[in-house]
Amino acid sequence: MQKPALKLRRLFIITAVYIASLPGLTVGLRNVNVRIPSAVKRGDNALLICNYDIENDTLYTVKWYRGRREFYRYTPKENPAWKIFTKTNEIDVETAQSNASHVLLRNVPTSISGKFACEVSADAPTFDTSIVAADMEVVELPTQRPIITGIHSRYRLGDVVNGNCSSDYSKPAANLTWWINDIQVPPNYLRIYDIQRHVAEHLESAVLEIKFVVTVHHFIKSRLKLKCSARIHEIYAQESEKLIEEDRPRFLASGRSPDMNMYPFDQPGDGDGHNELFLIHSNAACGPFAWHPIMFLLLWPSYWVLGAWENWENWLWNLLEVRHLGRAVR
Repeated sequence: MQKPALKLRRLFIITAVYIASLPGLTVGLRNVNVRIPSAVKRGDNALLICNYDIENDTLYTVKWYRGRREFYRYTPKENPAWKIFTKTNEIDVETAQSNASHVLLRNVPTSISGKFACEVSADAPTFDTSIVAADMEVVELPTQRPIITGIHSRYRLGDVVNGNCSSDYSKPAANLTWWINDIQVPPNYLRIYDIQRHVAEHLESAVLEIKFVVTVHHFIKSRLKLKCSARIHEIYAQESEKLIEEDRPRFLASGRSPDMNMYPFDQPGDGDGHNELFLIHSNAACGPFAWHPIMFLLLWPSYWVLGAWENWENWLWNLLEVRHLGRAVR
């Protein structure tokens, strides 16, 4: 048989729970939430905010954790109200700008990336406690724009465009996106490579390949704009572009392709003598003493006299040689 005091205590607890569950009569700690930046640039300050509604209770303490390790505590009944619990210099708290709801971290390094949590506790008699967490990543930004390689300046219809977009080393690696004429390319145009890691500096680089066949709809006024964009959270966005010209076939004015038969001296296998003969005649015809019919008539007698003397001189030399041979025989 239960004692009267035990029955009375049990009845009191049930009544209290019932009253607390009625709408509009809820008291104590509630609406605990945090505002933590999802990404911060390395070396910048980070402001962590913990909001809560204590209502009729009294605040006992607010604790901040990075992972499972507490690094900051605010207790209003103590003097000073704040305490720092950092075994290393990784987390640098600016106490002058930190209080029961705000914590300012100075010059954040990449090593503190992870989960941050705020724990709020009410004072006696309830000692209600609530904890809320969120992730924050400290980012090492790239030092330059994404780099496009393998893309030519001119393409014809039916050619294959094949190139890569590479991001500079960062932490984490940038998210890369290809665009054609400011329209994001479909996945079947792309090939994603494994993340390249710089082990010594704990940095990463991304590479994204694009490959497609050029068609008519890719060119706008004979131009194609190829763009690669790189993004890291909401704190980094850069892009690089390549302008491609349409390479159209060129024809002669007659509308016919060049015929090799029109240039017989350019055919492979022709002797050099033909070309030399062609050059000799061309030079002779274009030189300062170009032949003319009147000049030929004026110079013809001289040529005839010189030709006759040359024949007479040869006959005389032959006669002398015969006589010399006859004497030798005798």
